Amino acid sequence: MQSDYRYIVVEGPIGSGKSPLSRKLAEHFGCTLISEQPEKNPFLEQFYLNAANHGLAAELYFLLRRTETLNLIAAADEIGNANHSMQRVVSDFLLEKDQIFVPTVLREDEQALYWQLKQKIMPEIPVPDLVIYLQTSAGAAEAQLRSRGDNHINLFPPGYLQQVHEEYHRYFYLYDRAPLLIANTEELDFVNNPDHFQLLLHAIANMRGSRHYLNLSER
Repeated sequence: MQSDYRYIVVEGPIGSGKSPLSRKLAEHFGCTLISEQPEKNPFLEQFYLNAANHGLAAELYFLLRRTETLNLIAAADEIGNANHSMQRVVSDFLLEKDQIFVPTVLREDEQALYWQLKQKIMPEIPVPDLVIYLQTSAGAAEAQLRSRGDNHINLFPPGYLQQVHEEYHRYFYLYDRAPLLIANTEELDFVNNPDHFQLLLHAIANMRGSRHYLNLSER
């Protein structure tokens, strides 16, 4: 793994497997894991049941929790500056993921309020050294959620899962803030297949350029 990867983000739409992979990477490298833990958001289930009335509260809760991660990332960066051989942080969410969800779930007036508040409490956002984007289809993600018994899927507003996947695709198609490693989880299982995980580790260690697509042909 490259020594300058102190802050790695694993992102992907609901059901892509970003949280299990983040845990596995953190365990493998012996580094800190920062997890979004959406299940702790007290407004999320209310949002699923009534998106129009609870979207802003759900997004503001996530925003406040994300600000708490800034100190963890800053501390890791300081340690890394002192010891370049130490890899410090793997996160299962991108701090800018609100750019995907806010336009999806909030009205225009609510969006304006959200961005004003964010500018005041999080004026600067640290840039990851590497972002791993787990790409999948809405159908595959739904099957994954049902297989693991996630009952929230039954609460999603009509078309919500498809819309989120489309927004993820749009966002990462344009993303250029950090080096981006894109992997399709419909053909790669990094958590349960050791060969696929080794393929990912090899891609991370040999990442070149600003964007790389990982597929099975690289074995």
